[in-house]
Amino acid sequence: MTTNLARIIGKDLWHHKWLVALSLCVLGSALAVVWSAQESRNLTAHWNDLLQQRDQLDVQWRHLLLEEQTLAEHSRVARMASKDLNMHRPKPSAERVVRLP
Repeated sequence: MTTNLARIIGKDLWHHKWLVALSLCVLGSALAVVWSAQESRNLTAHWNDLLQQRDQLDVQWRHLLLEEQTLAEHSRVARMASKDLNMHRPKPSAERVVRLP
């Protein structure tokens, strides 16, 4: 009986082969939509991670610029030159003027 039932189902499916093919296409299309939605979610999450990383790098860049400006202040450089390196401004009598020909 199972072989007859299987044969009947097979003949019926063969008789309606376009309907079966259309059903498979609809199923494939549904799976493609699910896959596409998941990829879209993954890409959106990755995009948000990249935006957050960009913002963190921007903040770090601004802090580095502030640090650079602080370290390059004239008063700080002059103070370090005089105290740490024991440098001083030459006296006007010790200055030499160099002229190019």
